[in-house]
Amino acid sequence: MLVLPLSLRRASVVAGLCLGLLAPAHAQSPSPVSLRQALDAAWALSPAARAAASRQAELQARAGAARAFLSGSPSATLAHRTDRLQTNGGLREYEAEVGLPLWNPGMRQATQRQVAADAALLDQQNTLARLKLAGELREAAGQLAALQAERELAARKLDEANRLAGDTERRVKAGDTARVDLLQTQGAARQAESTLAQADAALARAGGHWRSLTGLNAYPAWSEQPGTMSDHPGLLAAQAQVRSAQMRLALTDADRRDPMELGVGLTRERAAAGAPGETTMRLALRIPFGGDTRNAAKLAAARAELDAAQAEADALQRQIETERESAQVHLDAARRNEVLTAQRATLAGQAQALIAKAHQLGEADLPTRMRADNDKYDADLALARARIDTLRAIAQLNQALGLLP
Repeated sequence: MLVLPLSLRRASVVAGLCLGLLAPAHAQSPSPVSLRQALDAAWALSPAARAAASRQAELQARAGAARAFLSGSPSATLAHRTDRLQTNGGLREYEAEVGLPLWNPGMRQATQRQVAADAALLDQQNTLARLKLAGELREAAGQLAALQAERELAARKLDEANRLAGDTERRVKAGDTARVDLLQTQGAARQAESTLAQADAALARAGGHWRSLTGLNAYPAWSEQPGTMSDHPGLLAAQAQVRSAQMRLALTDADRRDPMELGVGLTRERAAAGAPGETTMRLALRIPFGGDTRNAAKLAAARAELDAAQAEADALQRQIETERESAQVHLDAARRNEVLTAQRATLAGQAQALIAKAHQLGEADLPTRMRADNDKYDADLALARARIDTLRAIAQLNQALGLLP
């Protein structure tokens, strides 16, 4: 079996982790997908996306109604008058009238502005829902990356433990070392195998969660760069909510009375038996009277909704600023920790290489060799986790900035 030098093995492991090739090493998997592709797939499965078409249709229907000449549906009135039950002198009258509800002054424009504000709010809410979904995917991708790093290192640890056990077995057969050393190395190999099995199980669970979110079998090629400050979708959605509440208050304030109604009617009348019938046309305008008590409760509710929306927007502004500052501090700390753990991994690798060589020459005992191997494994695992923590911190910063993948 071809054995790579220590420095090349470490470089290959670190390179693999940085590339984010998250499919298990022991199984064939589809090519990795970008986080943006995963977001598109997850969004297509989300309740918000499935309801988006119906909500858009609702807004289009409301916009069409606001553009109509009439403020509501016409009504028809049919009437018949006769004296058959009284004198039966032949009086007959038939009347048909169509009522056309008209817009009150300012109501049509206020309704159109309300619909436009609700449409803008829907767009911002959909963008915010995508951002929240992106946060879930970023967390899931980070979990996959961390578990894949642990799995790769566990597999390497098992390979090294098996090789050490094989080398010790040859020494025992040659009479160069005691059998107790073989038992120790074989026990370490079984422990490494158990660690690998646990890593496989954890990775499989995380993969199942990823598939439940996205519907994809392919894992993400997870890599992001820190973004720049921009308008946060959450704040834009809150501002759109305030605008919608303002338009609802304006509409409620304009709606101070029931709609006026224009009546157009025809009457066919015969005064008595044998008299000629007469047809007349009637125009009527119904003007309801308004009052302050009619909309007092609605106006109070609309003002309360506007106050609540404004308060939520102010609170969200403070929350977003705090999250951005915290995410930047976390990223700076993660980068410093990565530098320190990289130095530790380098020192542990150098020490392990020297002790491994000394053990081969018989100048170091087996426990010292195994401690050096374990120290190197712990240092490499800490470095892999530190690299993943840095990537996670970048993703959290982008999430706090409101940036989609």
